[in-house]
Amino acid sequence: MLAAASCSDSTYNNSNPGEVEDAAKVVDLEADLSRNNFIDWFRIAYPSHSELRWRILGWQLDSKSGFDLAKQSRKPLLLWLEDGHPMGATSQRGRDMRSTLGDNSLVSILNEYTLAAVDINRAPDFIDANSGELAIYLPSGEVFASSSDVAVELVANFLTSKLADYKSLSSDQLGNAITGDSFSSAIRTEDDFPDNGLSLEVFKRHANSFVLDEYKQTPWLKDFIWFNKTELLSFVTPIKISSKKKLSADLMNRIVHDGFSSKFAANDMVKSEVVFSCNSIKQLRSTYIITGIANYQQGDEMLQVKLRGKATYDSGRDQFGLLEIIALGKVTNADGSSEQFTTALRKVTSIDNWHRVPPKNLSDYADSYYLSNGSGKPNK
Repeated sequence: MLAAASCSDSTYNNSNPGEVEDAAKVVDLEADLSRNNFIDWFRIAYPSHSELRWRILGWQLDSKSGFDLAKQSRKPLLLWLEDGHPMGATSQRGRDMRSTLGDNSLVSILNEYTLAAVDINRAPDFIDANSGELAIYLPSGEVFASSSDVAVELVANFLTSKLADYKSLSSDQLGNAITGDSFSSAIRTEDDFPDNGLSLEVFKRHANSFVLDEYKQTPWLKDFIWFNKTELLSFVTPIKISSKKKLSADLMNRIVHDGFSSKFAANDMVKSEVVFSCNSIKQLRSTYIITGIANYQQGDEMLQVKLRGKATYDSGRDQFGLLEIIALGKVTNADGSSEQFTTALRKVTSIDNWHRVPPKNLSDYADSYYLSNGSGKPNK
């Protein structure tokens, strides 16, 4: 069982977070999450190489980056448009398309395009296409062709036939390249995740069992949690060996809302604490063991979470080099039914394009890509 290390054993009253509440109301989650198995839990809860293999082709994360790269590479631009970012918290159709784009048969034809994945809600005003479409754009910013098909064969036919049509266009038909001012109405990813803060990508899955050997992976939902520079520093400072830094209730509420369940608010907290325990310091690098629990209650509904993780921190750069957390959780509904889940949280940066680069061990998909592309640099 997981017990969170803490500077205080107080629990918090739902109606008034400042009042101490009877600890008997804190329900213990019956889940085996220990310092001996939390790394194994993280590895199987975090998406595998096969689940992320469609990322190998180098998707740009906004329309401007896509148009800029298409101009440089002289390839047609393929925009993947969804309600919610295709690589983040997107629609069920977006998740289906991820599976389609991971099919080996599409590798060669996709490599003929410059690829960009865009949240339709963040796109600039000139984007004239619908959510759930693959849209081929001219350099002028006009739609050349679009498709809402998801089936592998139909997507392949669309991309192949339209590529031939695109290559037959004259310079006049392609038009002049769109200007930078046209993108002023777009909402940039960089505005959400500046480099001087801490960005965590979050993968949540339903869990069939909290017995490690019986855990079955289900499709994941993804989101991000961002902390500014001041909040980042509060995770670990002051840095002292054997120190136990307790995360504030406000920061923990953000993790609970975006990583575990959005139905519970700050005033639903019964007890919640995450502790970063410093177990070594070597020059500017310190390492941490992370432990925590979260108990929230709203009427007859309850959220119970246990978590563990590890982190390394570089005080010279005031940045985490590594931060990985695995959480096992359960939501009990008012009718007595319950839902179990795992949540894996991992630090990402702009170097990752805010998304983890898939492991470099070559799958069949990667082999197909390198054979057709001849390079480790997508779209070049």
